[in-house]
Amino acid sequence: MATIEKRTTQTGTTYRVKIRLKGRQAETATFERLTDAKRWATQTEAAIREGRYFHSIAGKGKTLADAIDRYSRDILPDLKDQNPRRIHLKWWRSKIGATSISDITPALLTECRDTLKATPYKSGKTEKPRTDATVNRYLASLSPVMKAASDDWGWITDNPCRKVRRGKESKGRTRFLSTDERNRLLNACDQATDTPELKTLVLLALTTGGRRGEISGLRWRDVDLKRKRIIFADTKNGETRAAPLVGPALEAMKEWAKVRPLDSSAHVFQGRTDKTQDKPLDFQRAWITALKRAELTDFRFHDLRHTAASYLAMNGAGLREIADILGHKTLAMVQRYSHLTQDHKAAVVERMATAIFQDDTTASK
Repeated sequence: MATIEKRTTQTGTTYRVKIRLKGRQAETATFERLTDAKRWATQTEAAIREGRYFHSIAGKGKTLADAIDRYSRDILPDLKDQNPRRIHLKWWRSKIGATSISDITPALLTECRDTLKATPYKSGKTEKPRTDATVNRYLASLSPVMKAASDDWGWITDNPCRKVRRGKESKGRTRFLSTDERNRLLNACDQATDTPELKTLVLLALTTGGRRGEISGLRWRDVDLKRKRIIFADTKNGETRAAPLVGPALEAMKEWAKVRPLDSSAHVFQGRTDKTQDKPLDFQRAWITALKRAELTDFRFHDLRHTAASYLAMNGAGLREIADILGHKTLAMVQRYSHLTQDHKAAVVERMATAIFQDDTTASK
């Protein structure tokens, strides 16, 4: 028999359903709406009596911490962005890890979301508020855990993260180098005598739009100087992507290849640590020094990727072309550059209009 208990807290009202049947442990679930609670009670009780309900047996006694631990062990190690996800999941585990997974509701997650946003984080000696985009990433990291608990493990009936409203995010950062800034940065890289490969790294980022990890992770087998291209095998979305080598970047790679090792599996930009360790170069200190020499502010290495995309847009590339070069599966991530393509679009329309009206004039004669 099912009973429904109404609970009222500062965050709102929830309804907890408990189903007791002879010979079975009690089944429980929590809902925000009474109609949902009644529907679940009716359907679940009928499924139990007909022998079709197995979900709660698997999830009985499981907590959110159990789900996070299993996900971290079995699924997370195969993901490209596992490090930031681990940080996010560590927060969820410390916050509500002891909560029964069947009691993780959209209302509870919303309360946690608001708490996270209201709690500043330390950045050096100062404290900064978390943006909606950051809070959204925390929810995005938890959602696949709950999805696995629902779809793969049968611990819960549904993923409650789907019903939590996300905060509105900005269109994205579009900081890119002006001609003067670009020249100053490349000149500063020339002065990085302890890290002579820094300029090549920067040129690759400017001409290919590659991410920092994609470029630093290059191996010599990924470089084809005859065909003038490089292959990004270790990309963010897991798909291999080819990028052309052109101009100063091609010449820089040809020079750097003169001292390449015989082992094609070696990193193009090998780390300075013990040669037995297969690690790429850590050039962060040299990069920061170059930024100071170039007197660049509010600029990150990833902004070289934005710069490449912006240059493409300003020189006639369409959004689809930019997305293909940068490795985006959809156009959503490159919409931020759409305003830079306006001059090119105007020229295209002007050529089209000229051709049409010329044809009309010729026909009238």
